[in-house]
Amino acid sequence: MFRTLKHQRLRGQSFVELALILPVLLMMIAGLVEVGFYVYSYLTALELTREAARFASLRDPFALDVVGSTLPDDACSDSVLHYYFDTACIILDTGFNPTLPLDKSIDDVTISVLTISGNVVTNRWPADGDGVWSLSTASNSWSGNESWTKDCEGNVVRTEPFFTNAEVEAMFQPGAPVNKGLVIVEVWYCYHQVLNLPILSDFLPNPIRLHAYSMMPAFEAIPTPTPIP
Repeated sequence: MFRTLKHQRLRGQSFVELALILPVLLMMIAGLVEVGFYVYSYLTALELTREAARFASLRDPFALDVVGSTLPDDACSDSVLHYYFDTACIILDTGFNPTLPLDKSIDDVTISVLTISGNVVTNRWPADGDGVWSLSTASNSWSGNESWTKDCEGNVVRTEPFFTNAEVEAMFQPGAPVNKGLVIVEVWYCYHQVLNLPILSDFLPNPIRLHAYSMMPAFEAIPTPTPIP
């Protein structure tokens, strides 16, 4: 009888310990699942920027059909090259991107083309404004409010490009070619928590801004030497 009572007490103690530990364990598992979704979204955005930067690196941002075309600049399927928008089309929820749909009110894609002479950024394209092409302002169907400068709540958090000229120049390694062209493609994506657990939202904003980028050579932006008469 005493052995039976002792066994029941131990079993009751195990149930109490399980009841105390189980919520913490489930929270840890849920947190790992949420982190997995976030990492997956980031890696997807990063791969899309790589594909878009490769696309842009092989094309001419100064081609005449970019400047002289009268067609709308927000058609991914027309036959005219719209350098910046067609590059952004790689990232939009088309066949290239079936799993990371962008929200037109808060997400953004930005593209910059840089000309470097003597390891100094001498030109930044588009030449107007801050040298950053923004999908949210260039496309007629998007928000028109430069979402890349804001957080997911609409608060302005930056007034200059993420990669300033000085930051780009600081990346150059000694011995590298001094004259070059670069294209920078960036995605600004607001990640919404999939599980939306209250305890996680207490510590992390929901949604949270996800920023991925890629840099590639832009051969057409390499400065050309001035001919000697």
